[in-house]
Amino acid sequence: MKSRIAFNILIIIILIFICLGTTAAQEDSDEPMVSALYFESDIREALNDLVLQSGVNIIADDTVQGLVTLDLENVPLEKALKMILLSGGYSFRRFEDYYLVSMADPRSPAFQHMAESRNIKLKYITTSEARDLLPAFYDPFLRSSEERNSITITATPAIIEEFITEVNKIDSPSEQIQIQLVVTEISSDLVKEYGADLFDYLREEIVGSDGLIYNNESVELSWYGSSDRILTNLKALEKKEDLEIKADPRLIVQNRGTGTLFIGEEQVIILEPEDASARLERVEVGVALEVSPRIIGKDEIELNISPSISHFTEEMDQRLRIRRSEITSVIHTQDKETLVMAGMTIENRRDNIRKVPILGDIPLIRWFFRQDRKEDSERELLMFITTEIINPAE
Repeated sequence: MKSRIAFNILIIIILIFICLGTTAAQEDSDEPMVSALYFESDIREALNDLVLQSGVNIIADDTVQGLVTLDLENVPLEKALKMILLSGGYSFRRFEDYYLVSMADPRSPAFQHMAESRNIKLKYITTSEARDLLPAFYDPFLRSSEERNSITITATPAIIEEFITEVNKIDSPSEQIQIQLVVTEISSDLVKEYGADLFDYLREEIVGSDGLIYNNESVELSWYGSSDRILTNLKALEKKEDLEIKADPRLIVQNRGTGTLFIGEEQVIILEPEDASARLERVEVGVALEVSPRIIGKDEIELNISPSISHFTEEMDQRLRIRRSEITSVIHTQDKETLVMAGMTIENRRDNIRKVPILGDIPLIRWFFRQDRKEDSERELLMFITTEIINPAE
């Protein structure tokens, strides 16, 4: 008997707590519940019905009109308002003890009372890019500043929150591409001799760290492996006189951006025109690279690449001249894949004079005491380009 009484008391206590919790939740929400059935009813009449049920004033301006069909049963007031106004594209805003309903349009008479302003500072994209990507629905509410890279939206709170959500989706750091470039020079005679079999020749012998020479059967030379491994292999091959590494820089370029790189030196030359006074001019000689990468798939990259090489040459007339070679190409590559570009030649031409002092400069007999020899040399420029996609979020 006592256990039964204790059980009944426990049930009563639980029910009391449930009732108190429900009452507290209703008091915290402070939002009345409504029930109604509308069939092809006028929206304004439906709003009046909500006023009678909830005891909360709802003011609708002259733009609010139309019909609604809806079945509501114990629905919170604000949810009921959203459902009734949704079909007509109307919005509402709550003030202290009443609601204002109007068309969410700057041309509406009540819009100034419905709207508020919010300034959003963009981090990764420009205002023009944002406005191109966002739905045109937001255009009437927006003002933008290119200098501050910010957008100000004046709209109802609901529209503002939706707009901020859309902006956060597109205002994110874009992917970047790391480009490693290994610039090497190789004898043109070797290129002409081996042609397409050049890389087989380069694979024949690799000098190991212990000073011994290994053949291709024991050490694999992969031109399409990691950039670090390729650089290591090339440094091993550099010990052979036919190959020389000129530079191995890296640069990071934003997706769809443009990166430039220059490896060389700036020199000052004296120009002596025949009909003008001499002047100084600064010139850059070396290897230049302009690259514009674009990610076109999960692991695929399109490279618009323009390498060029310039160097001084000395001609027969003793005048210093600059020789330049350029290539422009659009290539497709995979993430972390290494490509080889060739086709640029470095030509050196100079006169090598050997002579006996004094006697080699005497007219008529100097040819017996001197030797003039023209030396021509050519080296092929090979560029190993490794691309890697970098996701800033990671």
